[in-house]
Amino acid sequence: MAKSKKQQVKAARPYVDRLINDSRVHRELSAAGGHLQQVYYRARRRKAKAAEDKKVYAHIREGVIALRKAGERVAEPPRRGGSKVLVLALVAGAAAVLFTNKDKVAGALGGGEAPQPSAPTTTPDPVVATA
Repeated sequence: MAKSKKQQVKAARPYVDRLINDSRVHRELSAAGGHLQQVYYRARRRKAKAAEDKKVYAHIREGVIALRKAGERVAEPPRRGGSKVLVLALVAGAAAVLFTNKDKVAGALGGGEAPQPSAPTTTPDPVVATA
């Protein structure tokens, strides 16, 4: 069953966005263009001998590799890079809350009152009886 034009446009949108916004795709396409431009200039100068020129083949190979890398980059799903940082921030926040409320947490985990630090006991000085 064929997709409607609206569905086709919607499906292509992430790829077009990556083509427009991804700097790595731009670098790869620029590299490919540079290599293929070198092929054109070299083949134009060498005319019939260009088919046997190893540098022409090297530039073609590099250009095709750069195009393939750009295509792979566009086709792969975007990475979600912030998940590890988010988990680390949550753990650090929870540890900070536990540390600041450690008496309350200890009481809740112990099932009863949190142990209170005992006050220093002072013994009364013995009264010396003078007669």
